[in-house]
Amino acid sequence: MKSSLLALVATAGTMGAHSSGVANQAATKPNIVFFLTDDQDQMLGGSFPTHGDATPMPKTNELLAANGATFTNMFVHTPICNPSRSETLTGRMFHNLKQTGQFGPSIWGMHVNETKVFDHSFVRSLKEDAGYATGHFGKYLNIMPSDFDLGAPAGYDAWLANPGGDYIAPSFDTEGVEDLGYPDGSWDGTSDDYSTAIIGNVSVAWIRKVVTEDPTRPFFAYVAPKAAHEPFMPAPWYADAWDPSWPSTEPRDNPAWNASYDSRSDHPSDIASNPLLTDTAATLIADIFKNRWRTLMSVDDVISAVYTECESLGVVDNTYFLFTSDHGFQLGQFNMVMDKRRVYDWDTRVHLLVAGPGIVPGSIIEQPVMNIDVAPTILELAGITEITADLADFDGHSVAPLLLKDHALALETAESWRDTVFFEYYYVNDNPKCVQNCTTEYNYPDEESECGDLSVQPNEACWGGCDVECYPTESTQNNFIAVRKMDSTGTLYVEYQNGTQNTGLEFDAVDFFELYETTSDEWHIDNVYAKVVGADAARISSLSDEVHAWYGCAGSTCP
Repeated sequence: MKSSLLALVATAGTMGAHSSGVANQAATKPNIVFFLTDDQDQMLGGSFPTHGDATPMPKTNELLAANGATFTNMFVHTPICNPSRSETLTGRMFHNLKQTGQFGPSIWGMHVNETKVFDHSFVRSLKEDAGYATGHFGKYLNIMPSDFDLGAPAGYDAWLANPGGDYIAPSFDTEGVEDLGYPDGSWDGTSDDYSTAIIGNVSVAWIRKVVTEDPTRPFFAYVAPKAAHEPFMPAPWYADAWDPSWPSTEPRDNPAWNASYDSRSDHPSDIASNPLLTDTAATLIADIFKNRWRTLMSVDDVISAVYTECESLGVVDNTYFLFTSDHGFQLGQFNMVMDKRRVYDWDTRVHLLVAGPGIVPGSIIEQPVMNIDVAPTILELAGITEITADLADFDGHSVAPLLLKDHALALETAESWRDTVFFEYYYVNDNPKCVQNCTTEYNYPDEESECGDLSVQPNEACWGGCDVECYPTESTQNNFIAVRKMDSTGTLYVEYQNGTQNTGLEFDAVDFFELYETTSDEWHIDNVYAKVVGADAARISSLSDEVHAWYGCAGSTCP
């Protein structure tokens, strides 16, 4: 496979004084690089802060975590791809982006009205309000502008984008990268091409080009590999990689993994009824866990390669690097084989690392933040004080005062920052994962494979093409609004309403509730709603009022 990053990542430096390279950007606006992974869990040990020393991303740990700030309470507003990414781009909550029915040719619009997203992202402001060179490399949204015969959205100079696509033989919509070898229109790879490597190589080449052409012009690069999304295809050069110090399985020493029927009886719908995990399912989950880490090894290479290129160009000291995921993941929790979509911490809690000028290396930030805070943060880091680009008001808030050691509003912001985050989700499809009677043959690395054991041909331990021993991911009851509080008990309060946003749903006929005290119940086992509603009805009423206030907020009215 020719699309390897190995030649790019021979060395990786650390943040400090760097005088080599072509650029002297000390007097210019900072460059900004935003790395966004897919489905990268935090609670299960796959990201940051690391669980002990084990990590598939040691270079990122050194370059960004040790050299920058780690947010320990970063959450996504919606735990599924397309809404979360739309929220990150616009800084807006789901209820301000949703529509009744589907947008585009498939269910994968997931109820987002993308006309509110395509031409209305923070990237447009970077270009139009601050003169940034802008490039997007990798996954954009699950519904693409090209689905409507549109080109790159307003605000992008360079565009190598897809809806996630394939790890092997990937395809991309392309614009403004012809001089890097990708003609305008589209580009189709072969089985020799690995998606993460393509994305990394083009990102590095584009940064080198824009800095060389005009060292005084700041750049913004949005770098978004598919990893660690299903079907979890590692690069062939990492297919067998496994450090002996790494865990042999996903975390199983907790009450949520392969939970008993009794422990799930007060949980919603399909969670209460899911079967126990069989040995076949458990083996598949362990294989998936390992392959997810292997995909992240390539992301680690990309982050290191981009950072190293900025060093060699002499711009690293004037560059901010942000790294997060669109949501978390589950691997056996409440007997769901895999996926996301749930309100629980393993699906909503993600990492956020930020390194760059003015940030204290190794700092820890505990205030609760959301992905809707990314857009206003990036624009503040870019020095944009007035937005003239066609953007709606942000629902999120800039975390720059929490990040920068000399920020004029640091103390005031820290004292007044919210203590709560808000979740909102609408059912997409049942998405059962079956592990027996598998009739489809897969042959990695020549093609994508929906199997866990990639070491044999055809591959084994599959979930693709199977129809027996099935574990649903969600049902039509999985529409929810919720608040997660950083109070002494770690309150998670959830309201559900059965139905579908395909016909409209406004949480005006709520029919199921959850309440967890996560400080003492980390794995969300004991739903205390029934007990508390009888003993402290005022508390429940206050929580319900709060969650509906969040649901109705927009712009400056959002906490």
